[in-house]
Amino acid sequence: MNPGSDDTSAEGAAFADLLVESGLVSNGQLARALLEHTVSGVAIDAVLVAEGVVEPVALRSVLAHAWNLPALNLARTHVDYELVDQWPDEVYLSENWFPVRDQANGTVLVATSRIPDASRIEHIAAVIASPVEFAAVASADISAAVARAVKRRTRGRGLFLS
Repeated sequence: MNPGSDDTSAEGAAFADLLVESGLVSNGQLARALLEHTVSGVAIDAVLVAEGVVEPVALRSVLAHAWNLPALNLARTHVDYELVDQWPDEVYLSENWFPVRDQANGTVLVATSRIPDASRIEHIAAVIASPVEFAAVASADISAAVARAVKRRTRGRGLFLS
């Protein structure tokens, strides 16, 4: 099982329902995003953001409210890239989570674009080998954060990507 996947699981259906019930998208917009997801494998919310249907800030707000989490703008928060570099970027992208930084209380702050239910908390805590706390983000935020991490790593080796 991929704990963050956008498949036809109950989690995926609940996520899709949340997007419609919150008023972020219509059933038609969701149907188009689901079709694109099926073809491309891109997360449903990332498709909606890329198509301009949903703004990331609105998506973060809805997810944060629904999951009783703080919303986090990854582009405007301190990220510990030494922490990020400990695990493969592919994990973050496929499972829709991103480690942000160690916190004073001994937990790791993790950005997530999927509901942090018990199995997800257990899985991510096992990967990180640390207790975790979550903040809500959009999948597009995670993709952009991974791109920044890759760019930073590449610069560190004297290589530049355009």
